[in-house]
Amino acid sequence: MTGSGNGAGIVIRAAVAADAGRLWALLRDLAVEDGAGARFRATEALVAAHGFGPAPRFQAALAEDAAGRALGFASWFPVYSSFRARDYLLLDNLYVVPAARGGAVARRLIAHVAGHATALGADRLELHVQADNDRARRFYARMGFEATGGMLQMIDGVALDRLAAEAG
Repeated sequence: MTGSGNGAGIVIRAAVAADAGRLWALLRDLAVEDGAGARFRATEALVAAHGFGPAPRFQAALAEDAAGRALGFASWFPVYSSFRARDYLLLDNLYVVPAARGGAVARRLIAHVAGHATALGADRLELHVQADNDRARRFYARMGFEATGGMLQMIDGVALDRLAAEAG
């Protein structure tokens, strides 16, 4: 199933409501592979409602081979930058199944999202990458992404509730 280096035979298409189950399964695989399986809360129903309901919260694209087998996916959403006074797209998830890695699948998915960014009039495309994922960081650099030097911070669960309680 490995993709060819030039992307021949790879189809990138917008995900539709009927793909909610496939997207959920790919998201689950991504979470498990990243060691975040214990924090994974998505369900197929939530993917369907949040991605394809009356007010979608994200967009997604699937990469498939000529037989229609899923090779990977990307999901993204717009964010407004008050500093730049412009929208940008946040590439929230990018996943390529292990058997299809090393080809053109990831690049084609990111190019697809970049097309949406330019169509939106966004001034940039951002993504987060784990600091210890050197392979991904080199890949993104080859595509033209620049490391910003920022480090993603997160608060959730009990710590978030405790901090929110300070608001009164």
